[in-house]
Amino acid sequence: MDITRKCFLSGTVDLALIAALLISLGAVASVEAQKVERITMAGGPPTGVFGIFATGIGTYLSKNVPNLDVSVAATGGSVENPRRINAKEAEMGLSFSSDLHESFHGLEKFTGKPLTNLRAIGLVFFGVAHLITYADSGIRTVEELAGKRVAVGNPGSGTFASAERVFRAVGLWDKINRIPLLGAAAGEAMSEGKADAFFWTGPEPDRVTTEAAAKKPVRAIDIHTPVSKTDFFKQYPYFARYVFPAGSYRGITEDTSTVGIPVIWYAHREFSPALVQKIAQAAYSKEGNAHMLKVHAGSKDMVPQKALQGVTVPLHKGAEEHWKTAGVQILEAIRSR
Repeated sequence: MDITRKCFLSGTVDLALIAALLISLGAVASVEAQKVERITMAGGPPTGVFGIFATGIGTYLSKNVPNLDVSVAATGGSVENPRRINAKEAEMGLSFSSDLHESFHGLEKFTGKPLTNLRAIGLVFFGVAHLITYADSGIRTVEELAGKRVAVGNPGSGTFASAERVFRAVGLWDKINRIPLLGAAAGEAMSEGKADAFFWTGPEPDRVTTEAAAKKPVRAIDIHTPVSKTDFFKQYPYFARYVFPAGSYRGITEDTSTVGIPVIWYAHREFSPALVQKIAQAAYSKEGNAHMLKVHAGSKDMVPQKALQGVTVPLHKGAEEHWKTAGVQILEAIRSR
């Protein structure tokens, strides 16, 4: 009787221990399943368009990719971001395709120091060069900017880099009075009479130009015609012609040619392929695009059929898997490696 009772009690204790162990293991598994992945996305100056787009993307991903938390780092922008991503100071970032191309291949400002850890995810928007003055300024051509005050963006930003390429091509970089202001600050300087014009590379329609035009009519200065007379497009093949249609901004009464360049979203090559695939799937979905259109109208280009335009560096493995699944044609030159 005592032996039976002892065995019974022993069995009860064993079952209790097993049950407790199972509960404990389940709790650990639950915690692991809910572990939040915290990553950083390099954007740009907070008031600039890179910061706006990066925040929009990060907010959407944090809400729609399970167990993911994306924080956006304020940076100098397009030229600074490749260095940050390559050094693992952030997992993802945005840059103009020019800066991404040159940083990966060790060209221009990156000469001799190629940043080969960068891998593309896809296009975010088409950066259009806005060279804007007020219609009553008397300035009608690029050449007439010699000796004038022009806001060209902050050094390190994609806008500044593009402005330097354009103005050097036409021999004006050292002939204009360069003002290191970007975005809204550049527009305000012009409206306050502290600048005669501003150069700003962002999606069209552009908030800075729209706000400047709300104060009084503006004029877009033709950039495409003068740079076409140089070797600009041979030297910088990632630029393309863009046309401001008449009426695109208050004061623009005729179609005006300019140049533009895609903005590419990219990540460090060692960043989790599985997570990058989920991120790309979410961001480039119809729902993701609808969210981004509320952030900025320039997100109209952030769709699968345009996703690889302007990509000149290898794709991230996770992004390539997503685009394969989405049926997007991938050129051999940009396949992941």
